[in-house]
Amino acid sequence: MNIRLLHRVRRKIAARPERFCAAHWAFARNKRAVLDAGARPDGFRCCIAGHVLLEGTGYDEKSLLCEGGFHAPGNLWQRAAEAAGLSTDERNELFFPSQWDAPFKKDYYLSGSDEEAGVCADYIAHFLGKHAPDWAPDRPPLAGVVPDAGRVPVGKHVAEKAEKRAA
Repeated sequence: MNIRLLHRVRRKIAARPERFCAAHWAFARNKRAVLDAGARPDGFRCCIAGHVLLEGTGYDEKSLLCEGGFHAPGNLWQRAAEAAGLSTDERNELFFPSQWDAPFKKDYYLSGSDEEAGVCADYIAHFLGKHAPDWAPDRPPLAGVVPDAGRVPVGKHVAEKAEKRAA
C-alpha cells in the first residue's frame, strides 16, 4: 500500500474541501469549455480515486474530466487503486462510502457538502490505521523523517460529531 500517497490525498482533501465530492468522479462547472477550448476548470471537484490520480500519477484535472469516471471504459478507478497499491477489497472499501466502517459511513450519508471532505479525511486516516497499522500520524517522527506540519488530527470530525450529539 502506498501510504505516503494516501496520506498526501488525505491532506489535500482536508486542506481543500471545496475540491472534494465523493459522488463525482470529476466535475467542473465549465467542463465543455475545458475540454473544447482548454479553459481552466471552474469549481473542479473529484472523489478519492480522482485525488489519488491527481497526486500520484501524471493525471491533471483536464485528463480526469476527459476520460470519464467509474463506469467509463478504461477503469480509471482501477488505475487509482494500482497507484495506491490497493487490493480489490481495499479499493472497494476506500473508494465507495457505502463500504466504509461505522460511524464514518453514517456520518458521510448524513453530512452536508461542507462536512463531506472532513468525514472523508477522517475515514482515510481510519483506513490507514486499519490496513497499515504502523502508520500513525500523531506519533513522533522516525529518525531522519521530516514531520508533516500540514496533517489533520485523526478523528477530528468524529470527535466534533460526538460533542454535538452529547450537547
